[in-house]
This record gives sequence, C-alpha cells and structure tokens, in this order.
Amino acid sequence: MRPASNKTTTTECWRPDLSESDDKSHPSGMNKQGETGQHPLLGLQIPTQATPKPDNILLDPKETERWFNALPMANIGETARRVYNTLIEFNRTEIPDLLRAKTVEKFRPPVEYITENLQRHYVDVGLPLSRKGWKTAALARELQKELAISYKVIIERMISGDAAQFDRRLLVIALHRALHYLGQTLLQNALVYITWPDGIWREINSIYAYASQNHVHQIPVKTDDSKNNAATTSIEDLFKALVLFASATPHRLRQSHGRLLFANIGEWANYTTILTEDDGGTSLGRFNVDLWADTAPMHNSLRTPVPGRRMAILDVRELLKKLRTDFEQAPWDSRSSIQSGEQLLTRPLLRLLIMAWSRPPDRRFVRTKLNFDLRVVAGLHAIHGNLRSEDQPYTTTRTELFALKEAEDNAQTRARAKIKWSPGSLENVSLAPLDSGFASDSLFNDSQFVSGDSPDGVSTLTDFADQPPPEDVPSETDPHEVTTINESAGGYCIRWQGEHIPRVKIGELIGVESPSDRHKYGLGIARWIHQRPDQSLDLGLEVVSTQCDAGEIREADPDSPRKRTPSFKCLVINDTDPATNATASLVMSAMTLQTEVDLWLSLGGKEQRIRLTKLIEFSAAFARYQFEFADSGENEEPKQDEPGDDFSDLWNNL
Repeated sequence: MRPASNKTTTTECWRPDLSESDDKSHPSGMNKQGETGQHPLLGLQIPTQATPKPDNILLDPKETERWFNALPMANIGETARRVYNTLIEFNRTEIPDLLRAKTVEKFRPPVEYITENLQRHYVDVGLPLSRKGWKTAALARELQKELAISYKVIIERMISGDAAQFDRRLLVIALHRALHYLGQTLLQNALVYITWPDGIWREINSIYAYASQNHVHQIPVKTDDSKNNAATTSIEDLFKALVLFASATPHRLRQSHGRLLFANIGEWANYTTILTEDDGGTSLGRFNVDLWADTAPMHNSLRTPVPGRRMAILDVRELLKKLRTDFEQAPWDSRSSIQSGEQLLTRPLLRLLIMAWSRPPDRRFVRTKLNFDLRVVAGLHAIHGNLRSEDQPYTTTRTELFALKEAEDNAQTRARAKIKWSPGSLENVSLAPLDSGFASDSLFNDSQFVSGDSPDGVSTLTDFADQPPPEDVPSETDPHEVTTINESAGGYCIRWQGEHIPRVKIGELIGVESPSDRHKYGLGIARWIHQRPDQSLDLGLEVVSTQCDAGEIREADPDSPRKRTPSFKCLVINDTDPATNATASLVMSAMTLQTEVDLWLSLGGKEQRIRLTKLIEFSAAFARYQFEFADSGENEEPKQDEPGDDFSDLWNNL
C-alpha cells in the first residue's frame, strides 16, 4: 500500500518487497492507484521528467555509442562541457529503465576522468579557493550528483510501480550505484570543507535501510559491470565505508589525507560490523546512524533513545586494533612515496584516524562568543621572518632539503602552472571553456577567447598560467586582520577572508601578533576548516603558545664541533615555566629527526647545544620536538687520567 500522505520523507515504508513476483507491472508514469505524477517513496531527490524529443540521440544505443566515442578526451574543457550538458538533459528526460541503466554506465568513465583532472585546480592549492578553483570544485560535485540522480530515477520508478517490468537485479545495481555516487558527492564536499548537502544523509540512510529490510544489502555487485574480474562490493559495504568516512571528521584532515582516507575505507569497512541493537556497554569505537533522519553518523556516547528498528550502530573496534598494528609499521612521513608514486598511510594520519574513531568529539573548553580583530601571518617562514624583521633582512627563500611533498604530481602541477607558454608547437593546443548555464559562459572566468574555426569558444594554454601578482599585493609576510567568531581557553574560531590573504591548509602554523608589540607572536595551529558560501573560511585555531622566538637549528658534527653545517629556521616555545626547560620545545619544517640526538640551537645571538628528547607532534606542515639543553663540550668534566699519562695534572694549567 502507498502511504496516505504524498509527502514521504522517511524510510518508514519500504515498497515493494523484493520477494514479490517479478511479473507485477504498471504502466509507465502511473502508480498502483492509477495516479499520475511521481511521489518519491524513499525521499530521493530527483528532477521532473519530460517527454524526449524525437531526435534525442540518447534513445538510440548506436547513436549514443558514437557520441561517447567522439568525445575529445584530450581536451578536458570541451569534454566536460559536452558530458555535463548531456547528463543534465539525460536526467530530465523520460527514458526506459533498462536503457537508462545501460546509458548511464557509459557516462561513468568520462566523469571519473574529468573529475580527476579538475581536482588539480582545487586540491592542494591552499584555501580559500580562487573563483576558478571554486567553480571547478562545484562542477566536480555536480557531475557526481548527476550520476547519482540517474540511478535514483531508476530506483524511484521501480519501487513506486512505474516501471514497465520489475527487474530485481537492475534494482540492486541501481541502489548500489546510487549509494556509490552519493559517496563521491560527500568526498567532493569534504575536499573543499563545506557542509554536507541537505538531504544527502537521508538518501544514504534510506537506501541502506530499504536494501537491508528487503535482504539485498549483502548481494555483491561489480564495481565495473563490463569487466569479468572486477572487484565486488555490497550495499552494506558501501554504507559502512561512508559512515567511516563521515565519522573520521574529514574537515580536520588535509585534502591529500582526505583522498587517502577515502581510498582506504573500502578495505577498512571489512573490519567493521553493523549492530542492530545497543547492548548498553562501552561506547568506545561505535557510531550510531538514525536511518529515518537526515543526519550524519554520531559517536555512540552521544546517543539518544530511539527505536532499535530505525538505528544502525557501526562497530569499529576491530578496525582500531588493525590500525594500531599498522601504526607501528607506518612511516612518519610520505617522502618515500615520491619515488614509488604510491601514497602511503603515515603515522600522523593514522593517529588522527584512531583518535577520531575512538573517543567522542567532546570539547575540552567552553566556547564564548567574542568578536575582536587579530593580526596573523601563516606559515613557519612568515612567522620567523616577522620575529626577526629588525635583526636581519628576511627573504622568503625556502630550503628544499627537508621540504615534505605530499605527492609528486601535485608538485609538478604547481610547477607547470607557473609556465608562461610561448608560441610554438603547442600554440594550437586548446581547452574549450564550459558554456552551460551552471558555469555561466566559462568554467574559468579569466579565460581569454580567441577566434578560430571551432564552433565553440576556445582558450589557449596561456590562460591557465599563474599571472604575476600586482605590485600592490601584500607580501606573504605581511600580517593581515582576521575576526574571531568565538573564543575558548584552547584557541579561537577565526574568519579568514579578504582580497589577498595567504592560502592555508589543515595543520598550518599561524602566528598571532601581540597587540602590545608587533615583533612578538603567539603560535597557533589550524585544526579544522569550514568553507562558507561566500568563499571565506571559518578556521579553528588551537593556540599552543602565547609567545615564541625565532631561531636556527643545525646538526652537531661530533668530528668537528667548529665546522658549520647548514642551518634551518625554527621556532622555540618556552612560555610554560620560565624557571625550567622541561617543557621547552621547538618547531621546524616537517622533517623526521631521531630523538636523543644533539643539535646546535642559535637563539638570541647565542648558540647552545641541545638534545631532542621527545617528538610531540608531526604533520605534513611541521614537526615539534621537546628538547633539553646539553653540555656544549667546553664545560665537560675532565676525563679520567689515562694510564701512563704522567702530566695529566699539568694540561689544564698550561
């Protein structure tokens, strides 16, 4: 029976039961009660379907095949324009379910290819995004969303009885694919740190609940139906993976780490279990999902009493055991992946994931709404330069010896982006802009159109090179003003906005200028980012020190103490207890140094020998070590007299 109300926004009703006979059919466009129009039963958001035009190539499989074969895959802009516009039309046209399913499968490879190439404009480039990056990220999200819509249309038609024939296999595949692309939409939102789209968790939860109630949630489905040896996953596998992804708080991860997390959750989901009842025991490593609500998973400790039938609980305790074992074998950084080309799970990332999946996201300090202005700079080199601005000329030259690259392809992309192409053999290579209504007249607003024989506007490769900044653009070392949104004993939530503010990433060091002395800085770390609709950022800043000093660090050569080795910039923190150096620590560019090693620290015009005693924190942006002062060698105790040395009491008096 259809529900009495036309407004069905929950998964309370599951129709039809898949145990029904497959020969129950109804005319297309009409439900079981003979009503025209379509009311979504699972709350899936789908557009209105229109009658197809007679010359629509999507109704002819051969014409459709020729259209896909003719896509200019070497031209990303033109391919994206054609695929996006055609996919929009495809999802708003009445097409038989089986033909729709076969056609949308052909859209999957080009959309994956386009999305992968678009990401270089908004991944690992720092935030806030430029207008180009913001629009490119929006296009990537829309492509994933439209693919999900294609399968959601099939689902709604079949479960409402509008399909000409009920095909059990087709419905399972459509449920699986829709869940997959809803997950891809989540990923694209997480990569630019914006909130989950309204309604997306209702759809994810509804699809899993429907499949579970009809006992099809564990049926294996090939990820690529065209390959015989393709990997298989079930609807439950995908659902567990998405719950894992959301509960890992990706807004606290760097973009490269977010992608790496998403690439591994499929395997990690095998170490998790969905419980249908809460045994009332420990909440460690368990997350609740309200299957009737548009809410993301929450930690079990935050649970509220709800009927067990509508609640799924993801138990990740076995996964936590595996990750703790992996942690002991993982490298500290990803420098080894530069040569292999394979992204590795590092200890800092595994530590963050273990913490996110173990303990509840509770606050250590109460937040107070308080708005005032701060002057800040971003990055270790900028902080160091402002602390030393009166001591010596500051240059922004960065050392490459210990530069930690997150991925080689990103570094190469940034290098290529600075190339100014000159006329030559490449001058005929072009990227056509998008001209859809979604992207206005161009995917990239600053493209320069040139005349040519092509019916579509084109832009040359020079349009994608980074232009030198205007002379009046502030230097990266210049402090800029931010506004606090709230404050706690642990730090601030600040609003990061402006014309020429520096771009930041998760884990970035932020220097907070002292209101009383512009040459003194506190030290903070960007712990999370939220991208606002106006492209400004809300940034969670943890204050680790109210004062820091600029210094240099170099290796201590035991063979030649007076030999000068290369030095590197560092920040020294020692404001906890001035009477002791027990809590003294130094922050430097990300490099892995062994503890219990001696270094020379130059601070305030004085050079002292120090010994690293503990690694406090390590990330892709910086490393923080606890240290203690060691004997420099000049004040060492005299060695014991060596046998046969009759003049041992004379040497110190000569």
